[in-house]
Amino acid sequence: MKFSKMHGNGNDFVLIDEFHRILVPEEKKAKFAKWICNRNFAVGADGVIFVQRSEVADAKFRFFNPDGSEAKMCGNGIRCFSRYLVEEGYAGRKLKAETLAGIKELEVSFDGKWWVKVDMGKPEFEAGKIPAKKNIWGEELEVEGRKLKIYAVNTGVPHAVIFVDEFDFNVVSIGRKIRFLEVFPEGTNVNFAKYDGSRFYVRTYERGVENETLSCGTGSVAVVAVAKRLGITDKAEVVTKGGILKIEIGESAFMTGSATRVFDAELVEYEI
Repeated sequence: MKFSKMHGNGNDFVLIDEFHRILVPEEKKAKFAKWICNRNFAVGADGVIFVQRSEVADAKFRFFNPDGSEAKMCGNGIRCFSRYLVEEGYAGRKLKAETLAGIKELEVSFDGKWWVKVDMGKPEFEAGKIPAKKNIWGEELEVEGRKLKIYAVNTGVPHAVIFVDEFDFNVVSIGRKIRFLEVFPEGTNVNFAKYDGSRFYVRTYERGVENETLSCGTGSVAVVAVAKRLGITDKAEVVTKGGILKIEIGESAFMTGSATRVFDAELVEYEI
């Protein structure tokens, strides 16, 4: 089985090309994702992307987390997916991708480095669309002795955004507690953001990965979407551990970032 290893700002993925034929049966995709994402016994990744044919777009984007759950959307992942489609000749540089969060429009460019601009759609703040059991907007919560204000939004997947002055705390420990709050019936991703007046510095605990990742595209969009609603700014560079994303929020949210193809290889032994 051939595969490609790619990353968007250090958020890394295994891409399985099922455009011409299905390689991993539907009922075995979750098990396969758990296996191949393991960094000690397999390839290792923050998720698996299946590239499939679509009847309504240039291709279908299927994304599975390391715990085997399928996510509706992944901002860094869909940039990698888009570059792959262009390089393999499945789509032109302006393309549409079918996702579980709807059809996304993307534009791929190359200036010595590959860039992808993604129309991420309209951020949703209503409880039912996040989903959450109630509206979460500036709600104070004490976690590990810290008082935190939480803002909830859906930017393809559910996110909690918390603004902080410094990252002088355990992102994973606090992030995990918020991720599993009962108010989020499907759980949530958790973003901690520091603003210096021009840039946001963001660290994200990702649902499904169950750890901090180097970058989260939908999380970066969530931070700027919340910032706009609070009257802070409607566009900004977001600095993650893995690199910079450019976010602009209008009627729709736009994200621009890089997509890196690390290597192509073949699995000799694999579990399905």
